[in-house]
Amino acid sequence: MCDACHKAKHKKLPFPLSSSRSSHAFELIHMDIWGPCTISMNGFKYFLTIVDDYSRYTWVILLPDKTSVRKHIIDFVTKIETHFHTVIKNIRIDNGPEFLMHDFYSTKGITHQTTCTYTPEQNGIVERKHQHILNTTRALLFHAHLPSLFWCFAVKHVVFLINCLPTPLLNNDSPYEHLYGFLCDLSHLRVFGCLCFAHTPAVHRTKFDSRAVSGVFLGFKPHTKGYLFLNLHNHKIDVTRHVIFYESHFPYQHISSSSSLSLPVPTNYSNDYHPFDTIVVTNIPAPISTISDATATAELPDPSAQSTTEVIDVSPTYTDDATSLHDNVDFDNISPTPLRRSTRPRKVPSYLHDFQTNTLTRYPISNYVNYAKLSPSFQHVVFSINSVPEPRTYAQACKDPRWLKAMADELEALQTNNTWTITTLPPGKSVIGCRWVYKVKHKSDGSIERFKARLVAKGFNQLEGLNFTDTFAPVAKLTTLRFLLAFATSQN
Repeated sequence: MCDACHKAKHKKLPFPLSSSRSSHAFELIHMDIWGPCTISMNGFKYFLTIVDDYSRYTWVILLPDKTSVRKHIIDFVTKIETHFHTVIKNIRIDNGPEFLMHDFYSTKGITHQTTCTYTPEQNGIVERKHQHILNTTRALLFHAHLPSLFWCFAVKHVVFLINCLPTPLLNNDSPYEHLYGFLCDLSHLRVFGCLCFAHTPAVHRTKFDSRAVSGVFLGFKPHTKGYLFLNLHNHKIDVTRHVIFYESHFPYQHISSSSSLSLPVPTNYSNDYHPFDTIVVTNIPAPISTISDATATAELPDPSAQSTTEVIDVSPTYTDDATSLHDNVDFDNISPTPLRRSTRPRKVPSYLHDFQTNTLTRYPISNYVNYAKLSPSFQHVVFSINSVPEPRTYAQACKDPRWLKAMADELEALQTNNTWTITTLPPGKSVIGCRWVYKVKHKSDGSIERFKARLVAKGFNQLEGLNFTDTFAPVAKLTTLRFLLAFATSQN
């Protein structure tokens, strides 16, 4: 064939079937990045896939961009060395610039294998793994009627399923069993995207509030024995273990079937729109409970009962004669009904066995605290602490000019120190609110020194990995200050 024919008809050469196989775990690791994709509700656009050639065990790391890939690779190598007491020998990746870490590979003794340019077939294991993950992810989202913004949770759940399923490549063993040597516990596995009801902690409810909140099951939180679920009331993602599942019911199905428009998705960023207000859950089958206590199911209604409403008339019956209600009642001989006392034996709770409790005196602290023995000056300090109440809300503080001046001073100090920078809010995000905290500062003699107001962010509304990734406090340590003073003194 002449040169002209080669130039006119040349195609890619066929790839032979690979017969090489690693002899032990972490001898060869395949890595690749998938994306970009539609931004998930957590702000992720990519995910890094890591596959062990020997066990086919897969790890997935969600990424908002490619700038943090090197850090995640370093952390992964360190994790393998710590958890498995072994080292990674070879890493096979493409020629992406985010993987160029020659100094790190040389330090760890890792052989960096790269594919030829525009030849992803040479790293086919991880490429086929991407296809497997995406196919199963789409199936989960379609089955649960969830929009694509939930793909980050579906991908995590899919990888967990793939690692626990038998495969012919491992003689019908699962990657989890091949890597760890024992079967994975699937007793906590539930249907992705199904309806669930999570217990409301006592600190977040009153005695007449609902004891459960409805949500959507979104998988598991790593290193936590709990379930991830989307709260359908405040549209936040919470973690708890006290969950009851209805695995054949999917809340998003009601939304998608009732509208042909683009499906609104509740996120942690905005509470202005509540698409779940019109959801009606009917004909729910018997739940699958993760709580073995018989009293947990005793409080639930009978799911098999018909969805009929029984109206009971509790209004009083009125007569024409207002005194007829009392004609046959002898009020002098009425005796109060005795209260029923429980016969159940009482015992001290187990968490108090290591403490000595006083059950004779209702408030025994008075036996140990007495202000009469304090000196007159110290008594004045103690009693003056609560002489001026500290407001708990802005509505209370704005009525006092002293607190108004304190808030004005705080705002002026924040602007003088350039505490914040005005910037454009990213799409799909909402700001973290802030609140005022008020404190009365006293001198050593008990007199008021000043009224202090601080403007702080509502950090309790943030979610780890969603609104923040690192935690820090720019506070100078005393040892650092001493070092600077000593160094300045030594340099005159």
